[in-house]
Amino acid sequence: MTTSATPAARGTAETIGLFNEAFRRRDKDALAVLVHEDCLMVSAQPAPDGTAYVGKEACVAFWGELMDDESTTFEVQHVISDGDWAAVRWRYRFGATDAESVLGVNVTRVSGGRVIEQLGYTKRPGGLPLPE
Repeated sequence: MTTSATPAARGTAETIGLFNEAFRRRDKDALAVLVHEDCLMVSAQPAPDGTAYVGKEACVAFWGELMDDESTTFEVQHVISDGDWAAVRWRYRFGATDAESVLGVNVTRVSGGRVIEQLGYTKRPGGLPLPE
């Protein structure tokens, strides 16, 4: 994937692509370049509201901890972007089978070619009493 000369020249889809690729490669330095100083990231856990991380340093530290665990993998399944916003459907694996994974979505806002907001949501067993 090619990169733009300046962050502001990058569009949302390109920024999200670079972010996901840096995460997949476990490249914290490349990921940090793509994070806005005023980033707000809300993790998917603990349910129901997750945990808010405010500022680039806190967000990159959280993502860095995920990247440090080499027994896990992050698989991007689908990306939709529109304007400043993107939705990324993913599977985070912590074992060999789907039972040892979680399916989720990040709703991400990009500003000036950097991630400024990311809200994480996951599926979990149990929960709502929905019809089968």
